Amino acid sequence: MSISTKKKSYKEALLEARDSKIALGAFNIFNFTSAKAVVNAAEEENRPVIIQTSTKTVKQIGVKELGSMLRFLAEQAKVPVYIHLDHCRDPELAKQCVDAGWDSVMLDASDEPLEENIRITKEVVAYASPRGVAVEGEVGVIKGVEEDIVAEEEKPATYEDTIRYINETGIDAIAPAIGTAHGFYKKKPSINYELVEKLGTLKDCPVVLHGGTGLSDETFRRLINLGVAKVNVSTALKHACINTAKEFLEASKLEPLELDQRIEKAIKETVQGYIRLFSN
Repeated sequence: MSISTKKKSYKEALLEARDSKIALGAFNIFNFTSAKAVVNAAEEENRPVIIQTSTKTVKQIGVKELGSMLRFLAEQAKVPVYIHLDHCRDPELAKQCVDAGWDSVMLDASDEPLEENIRITKEVVAYASPRGVAVEGEVGVIKGVEEDIVAEEEKPATYEDTIRYINETGIDAIAPAIGTAHGFYKKKPSINYELVEKLGTLKDCPVVLHGGTGLSDETFRRLINLGVAKVNVSTALKHACINTAKEFLEASKLEPLELDQRIEKAIKETVQGYIRLFSN
């Protein structure tokens, strides 16, 4: 399925992907090497891509420093590259990323009661929207570990709560808890396809899938056909990095530049596989 490679707004790109029955891959990076690998993979596949940053990565590198690095890569890229802040629980940090050049930020107050989740999200939307930055929100709690966010138990999203949240916050993309999880799956997930199908018909609020690593190709295609426009992948990139580093160091090679090249290649190939899957 073809999709425009001319850069448009972040939300427009998601809506175009959804209407084309494909999804944009959103890949969590953790340094320059991983970010470059994601961009190179997108260029080789001639597809738009989303670079995601966790709050842990932002704090480790610095808002301005990371923003400058990612904007440089995005501006030099031959395909549209969007920068997204993933799972941020601090409204002030989200606002700093808005000012530093992120295209989209996710405010995750999903562990709070719905009313409080709505209140906090509205605060960020009110700041980001006039500045042309999209906001993603979450309803329900997605189980698993995402950097320093740990959720032992899932709290499934309901259609009623999700619609209320969308309407009252004015968010640009919604990530409902549908049964997927962060990290690797220990058993086959029970996914609420019916909720995705209902939300997939919404005109202006595309659906985001969290917990992409480990799902079957069939599951991805079914969810994308039902309306998922963005798929988050994090764990797979970390394992590509760590496994490559282990193999390299076990060979007793003391060549940091070669190590970076090997890691970049492994991450690029991992990302390419997902981009192809989400685009077919």
